[in-house]
Amino acid sequence: MLIEFSVENFKSIKNLQTLRLQAAPIKSKDPQLDEYNICMISEKMGVVKSKVIYGANASGKSNLVRAIAAFFRIFNHSLQDENILKNWLSPFRMDTTSYGKPSFFQIQFLLENRVYRYGFEATDQAIVSEWLYSGDIQGPESYHFKRDNGSIQVNPRIFKEASRLIIGKDEMPPLYRSNALFLPLVAAFNGPTAQKIHQYFSENYGIHSGMDDALTKSIAMEAFGDESMRKKMAEVLKQADLGIEDLDFMDIPEEILMDSAKEQYQKLVAEGKKPTTVITKRRQLDETGKPTIATPFLLSEESYGTQKLFQLSPFLINALEKGSVLVIDEFGSSLHVRIIRAIVGLFHNPQTNPYNAQLIVATHDTHLLDQKMFRRDQIAFVEKNKRGESVLLDLVEFKGVRNDASLESDYLQGKFGAVPFTNQFEWAFTFENYGEKNQKNGSN
Repeated sequence: MLIEFSVENFKSIKNLQTLRLQAAPIKSKDPQLDEYNICMISEKMGVVKSKVIYGANASGKSNLVRAIAAFFRIFNHSLQDENILKNWLSPFRMDTTSYGKPSFFQIQFLLENRVYRYGFEATDQAIVSEWLYSGDIQGPESYHFKRDNGSIQVNPRIFKEASRLIIGKDEMPPLYRSNALFLPLVAAFNGPTAQKIHQYFSENYGIHSGMDDALTKSIAMEAFGDESMRKKMAEVLKQADLGIEDLDFMDIPEEILMDSAKEQYQKLVAEGKKPTTVITKRRQLDETGKPTIATPFLLSEESYGTQKLFQLSPFLINALEKGSVLVIDEFGSSLHVRIIRAIVGLFHNPQTNPYNAQLIVATHDTHLLDQKMFRRDQIAFVEKNKRGESVLLDLVEFKGVRNDASLESDYLQGKFGAVPFTNQFEWAFTFENYGEKNQKNGSN
């Protein structure tokens, strides 16, 4: 389980910001929230099953999600891709001091009843530092290894598996590179602890950008190719009351393609592959009003909300089946509020979430600001200050918020910050101002 994620000097995030999922010592008005929304990992320590993040446009919500994505992307690909740091790291640019400094990432998580803390600092050229610590829940921690520029110190007592990788033989240099992380290298050489962490990172974190991007579509299409997953994805759309009876593949006839796509089509056919597309099956009614055979529709003909739910469904299924962490940006876009609330409810319900999966979402949908659904430690706000820095605050940090307060109303009134300033927004649409502005500019 994810306990917290920290980032510094990344895009609009200058100073250290921490997304905390450790439950705060508070009591909800409805005791069921304290029972269902928290997974207790010890007698005194719990972790929330969901976190919802609010903020104005360009406040930095998406940059927090991008930071999480960058962390896992660099971890999973730094050994193979020597350009990974250049492609994924972007330091804070709104002052003259941060740009040349490294970006900082750290994650704290629970794995097999042990708390691990792993992180690194990196520029777009090299890994500056890297570390791994672990300990019993709420107990003291010990280091596995510590990296500082070109030097790595290994704890032989608990991380002996890494010792042989830092000492060159026959005057040969160590095996690790300056622009690649050390922990995945140890995993590649079959270090048992490193392999366990590498597998956990690779299989237990899903990140959905929320945008209409090719990567999200390809992941959904790959998942849909599995027959078992296809049935589950079809059931998700069917139960969402979209009028869909089933999903399936359909071969794409060459004659319907544009000329620009026919070359790729013929290439796939030559390779023995059948170009296909996803179809939805709906029931038609005959003249008497009785349902007839299902009629196929191209998924691309369906509403944007239906397409988005299709792309989101394998992420939801995998998270709940594996007990993993799902991060979603632009959550709720194009989806009805009842579907949004139902998705959140899946993670809070012990029957649908028996393995304690976690959901982290960035959203503008204020209907979720409801203390009947969330505890105060499950709600966070991102606000950009006057210096252009994104700052993350949990609702539980605000004093004087009652456990029966109307959070949606209070948020829209600006009591928690993280809302756009619209006081003079109409000025941009008062066209007389353009003439006045042009006259002033012309007189200069």
